Amino acid sequence: MDNAGFEILLSLISEKRLRDSTQGARGLLIASESDKARVINSSSFRRLQQKAQVFPLEPNAAVRTRLTHSIEVSQIGRHLAQKTIENFGSNTDSYDKLAAFVNTIETACLLHDIGNPPFGHLGESAIKEWFTDPNNESPIPDLADFDGNPQGFRLMSFLGGADDYGFNLTCTLLLSTIKHPWNDQNKPADKKIGIFSADFANYEKACEYLKWIPGQKFPFVRLMDTADEIAYSMSDLEDGLEKGIISEDDLKTEFGRDYFPKGVLKPFLAFKIKVINQAVNVAAGVFKQRLEAFLTGEDHEVIDKNSEVGALLEKVSHFARARIYSDQAAEQVELAGRSVIQGLLKHFGELIKMPEDDFSALISNDIKTIKKKRLDFQIRLFRRLPTGYWEKYKSANRGEEKYRRAHLIVDFIAGMTDDFALETYQILEGIRIK
Repeated sequence: MDNAGFEILLSLISEKRLRDSTQGARGLLIASESDKARVINSSSFRRLQQKAQVFPLEPNAAVRTRLTHSIEVSQIGRHLAQKTIENFGSNTDSYDKLAAFVNTIETACLLHDIGNPPFGHLGESAIKEWFTDPNNESPIPDLADFDGNPQGFRLMSFLGGADDYGFNLTCTLLLSTIKHPWNDQNKPADKKIGIFSADFANYEKACEYLKWIPGQKFPFVRLMDTADEIAYSMSDLEDGLEKGIISEDDLKTEFGRDYFPKGVLKPFLAFKIKVINQAVNVAAGVFKQRLEAFLTGEDHEVIDKNSEVGALLEKVSHFARARIYSDQAAEQVELAGRSVIQGLLKHFGELIKMPEDDFSALISNDIKTIKKKRLDFQIRLFRRLPTGYWEKYKSANRGEEKYRRAHLIVDFIAGMTDDFALETYQILEGIRIK
């Protein structure tokens, strides 16, 4: 298929958005640059600087946050996209389309963690636990299966802007961020959801505009996901070194001293560069070989775990789980973070449990009803919610009222930074007073 397949791949790049741009058509390259600008200028993206990659509430600025990790992933994604173009030959299409392809992969990488709640995977687990506990709320499937991926799509396609289209990104970029293209109603039994039910219509609309079949993984996602896999494999080792959890000698013992040559570069940096370059070259080669399958939505690994570099990345992952993720410095704060998220849900969950009429009184600031029904605590909780979020809650076409209200609370908590979540929890518990 080779170059013909690459032409089909590039034909999936479009400046079409869910809502037509107020600037009109400006070409693929400008549209892709506009996408990037919308992301990096958003408050949601900036908040990633205070969300943990591995070590929550870390005072050492050299240790990665979700923001610095996302920037590193985007650099590897850009490299991988450029290597893909090189593999297919530089004269396959116009400069604008090729540059837009690179920009799209880069921006998808910048977005890949934007929906993560405070305290990472423990934060995700805490939200799931709360919504599966029958003492808290009748089960809401979306939130019982909560994950940062569907929350990210919700943010970029709905929450993040003034209207119901979020950042109003190109449909190409939207589909390039969806690792699991299904919701609770149509997901395979062994898979996570990648889109909340309320947001599925926007996903289907993007697919329709690009003539892509819903439920099939968009081929650009393969490059974004691979860049993330390569980046976190190396960065977690480097953070472990920075915090003194592991030593360079530990790495030499585990991976062999030949990977850590002496020279101009520090040994770990030489190791990191070598592995990243090798992984990018292998991934771009496999992407070319399997492009026909990716264009039909078939599920294949871009880096085979049985290949030399795949086995090495897998070994790095096992080592990180055994020596870094399980370290007391990471686990202690994660456990505390779980309590923080559960505590926030305990308090703000009161807004989910109350009757709809009472909640409407809070929205309309109906003082008479608030006083009559003694909703003094609830109105103070309600005032903590961002105005833009509860305005979005009013979109009646996005599910039943109780479903929308539950999402409203989770939208607020998931958008918090680690330190703001801790501060809010302490205030609600009476541990801290501003």
